[in-house]
Amino acid sequence: MRRYPPGTVIAAGALVWRIRDGQLQVLAVHRPRYDDWSWPKGKLNTGETLPACAIREVAEETGKQVVLGQPLPTLRYPAGGKTKVVKYWAAQVASSSSGAVAARPRVKDASKHEIDKTRWLTVAEARRKITFRDDLRPLEVLVEAFENDRLDTRAFVLARHARAKRRKAWDGEDIERPLTSAGQSRAGQLVPLFAAFGARRVSSSPARRCMATVEPYAAAADLDIKTYDPLTEPGHASNPLATAKTFVKLLERPTGHVVCAHRPTLPTIVEMIRAATRPYTRGALPRKNPYLPAGGVLVAHVLDTESGPRVTAIETHLLQVHP
Repeated sequence: MRRYPPGTVIAAGALVWRIRDGQLQVLAVHRPRYDDWSWPKGKLNTGETLPACAIREVAEETGKQVVLGQPLPTLRYPAGGKTKVVKYWAAQVASSSSGAVAARPRVKDASKHEIDKTRWLTVAEARRKITFRDDLRPLEVLVEAFENDRLDTRAFVLARHARAKRRKAWDGEDIERPLTSAGQSRAGQLVPLFAAFGARRVSSSPARRCMATVEPYAAAADLDIKTYDPLTEPGHASNPLATAKTFVKLLERPTGHVVCAHRPTLPTIVEMIRAATRPYTRGALPRKNPYLPAGGVLVAHVLDTESGPRVTAIETHLLQVHP
């Protein structure tokens, strides 16, 4: 997460969408305290990632468990003498059988004093009913994606393993090098982050530091971890083409997916993602090696087409930093 000036109020939410009778509908909420209609959103908790915040707030305010899709415009506006920043995503109601949903912490329902009504609105109704004009900015991006058949995407989540013990401080085989206590903490923080994007498949280098990064999520979501030797550091060093081919096969799997790999493999992997981007892709890939810090996450929102996967949006999530 990026740094914001001290005193900034950071929040997250989602535009939950569905299709009914061929029409795009979005879920709005009414706040009786302000007598306004807006999107479900709320303030970030300490130690929480923005995607996890968005998931929690939607669940608390609407009672619906959702899976996040592609990012939508972030809104910034003055509130109570401070600047408020609200990050939005597109989202859909999750399947009740999703392991990703099972991996999330339980949330309380919103107080009726906060939200007293929810309503599915057509785009035309939303443009009339949403109280603040700025709140229509993420809606218009959602509509544009829908009209161009780019809204229904899946998340491909690339994670660099969390912080591991230094090579010089480890006497065993490198493949068995473990995470530090900080790395273990980050692995736990990644559980709601991976769950927010609906990951239902987990793949990894067989190295202990990679496996330990995704094991907490796999255990919480009751998923197996599939390992691939070409994703290891030695495998990539000896045959980077095999790494590239393995990654492309994983990218083509039609489901939400988490893949954990090493820093030296990232240049090859990032190039494979770059090949799937298009001029309309929103967001940008990291430009410089190491591309992701230890425990960093890149989310590629993938559209499945007849000619292969296409990346419609890219976002990154680093260690949690509060103002």
